[in-house]
Amino acid sequence: MNIDPKHLIQLTEIFDRGSFTAAAEHLNTSQPALSRMASALETQLGAPLFTSRRSPVTPTALGSELANHGRSIRASTEQISQLATRVAAGEQGELRIGAPPFHSQRVASGFIAAWLERHPEIRINLQNDYAPSLLNRLVEGELDLIMSPVDVIEGIPELIVERLTQGENVIVCRAGHPLLTEGPITPDMLSRARWITHARGSLLNRDTRLALTAVGVDYIDLPAFESNSAGAMHAVMEHSDMLTVLPDLIAGSLVESGAYAVLPFRLPGPYRPFGYVTHEARQNPALLAFREGLAIDIRKADKRARAICERAFA
Repeated sequence: MNIDPKHLIQLTEIFDRGSFTAAAEHLNTSQPALSRMASALETQLGAPLFTSRRSPVTPTALGSELANHGRSIRASTEQISQLATRVAAGEQGELRIGAPPFHSQRVASGFIAAWLERHPEIRINLQNDYAPSLLNRLVEGELDLIMSPVDVIEGIPELIVERLTQGENVIVCRAGHPLLTEGPITPDMLSRARWITHARGSLLNRDTRLALTAVGVDYIDLPAFESNSAGAMHAVMEHSDMLTVLPDLIAGSLVESGAYAVLPFRLPGPYRPFGYVTHEARQNPALLAFREGLAIDIRKADKRARAICERAFA
């Protein structure tokens, strides 16, 4: 026997409010409609639900038991309605965000921490990977938004691409590196240096090779350390005289920490503007709020970073 949960909620309202009339007003229906529902429910069960239908109505033992179930259903329905309202308002839910390792550690994590303070009911799943893999996972529906170079995103009309920085790459070293006091930096100096390189297959690995080759540095045998771990690269660079190439957005953040410096040698490019990419099919209020906040935060960080790098080149 199937009993409509809606009828149990209506029965509960009748008992809780003490009359058919008061329950009808609360439920935005009519007293006769509730009376017919109650009679039909008694017929379906083959047992009475009321010892008295006069106000205040009095339930039988069966009526009381059904009303208890109705209260549970009503409470669950209200909780579901509240959840749906919070989700629709962007106040609750989950966002799956992807970012390259260095951006995740130096840019995304700080912004996400501040954003979650303002949106405590949102859960963020941050995943690290390089741009090509992140893009594939976005298209496949595994991520809601990725932070990545945006000049290589093309040919997929469903994607929303927002450019936030110019994306100049610079050479970064530890603060106090000997080359910082050597005067004008030359390609020969860079050729004699030891280098930290990014994981093969990453755009930054390729761009480092292209930029150094363009200024006459034979890069093939230079790297002394290679990793896809931002933490490991930080540790090696902080305790050695190795150099690495990073986007100016990341470099500015590192210099602000006091442990690193930008080497006064401007690379010729290529420049890769950085921003975010998301998919039209996965837009929701929480993601829209995240996109808006991310754009503001990264543009502010980029402005500070570019000023720091320009001072190094001056």
